[in-house]
Amino acid sequence: MSTRRRMLALAVAVALGAPAAAVAQDLDFNYIEGGFIAGFVNDVEESDAFTDNGTLDVESDAGGGAFIGGAWEFRENMHLFGDYALTGQELEVRDGIDTVEGDYDVVRWRLGVGYAYPFSPTMSLYGRLSFDNIEFKDVKVAGFDLDADVDDSGIGGEIGMLWAATPALHLQGHVRYTSVGEVVGEGSDAFDADILLALNGRWYFRPDMALVTGYEFGKITFWNVGVRFAF
Repeated sequence: MSTRRRMLALAVAVALGAPAAAVAQDLDFNYIEGGFIAGFVNDVEESDAFTDNGTLDVESDAGGGAFIGGAWEFRENMHLFGDYALTGQELEVRDGIDTVEGDYDVVRWRLGVGYAYPFSPTMSLYGRLSFDNIEFKDVKVAGFDLDADVDDSGIGGEIGMLWAATPALHLQGHVRYTSVGEVVGEGSDAFDADILLALNGRWYFRPDMALVTGYEFGKITFWNVGVRFAF
């Protein structure tokens, strides 16, 4: 057999064997994941904490950071889960004379418990309850002393669907409520409730390893890309 034919035979064998090698685990909730995350915060320009009670004009822009999350399944169809994300956000402040650029950090984390119902061999429906926390911190704008370090926490809930479109490709969508999802312009509370919509995808290039990406839309929007280890 010629070298060219050997290479062609090897390529065909790899192509035929790849789907089998990439077969993912069952639709369970045992994983650790992490990677890059970017986000955008709406309504910062209306927040008294950032505008110094309306005396400044501010504008926030998207920034990036990192995220980590995981889940552990116990008993039958129950799981504990948690996630943490830190993103830096660009900030532009104007006082009518000068325009100065700065930045601040957004920290979000949540811990909770969930239940998954195996609707079919390729689809699971699930629900989650969580304790959610969000914090704006380390606001840095040269020449401005902004007292904009704020944080709040509350209860969250999520319902979603996990679908194995193929053995190696899993799609997940959810609707999520959080009591700390929107920046408040006035009042004693820094954040208000919000409803978020999300779509996530995972491609298992190995039985226990997947590339992940997701987009969650709300008053505070995030999108991410990373790696998941399933166990």
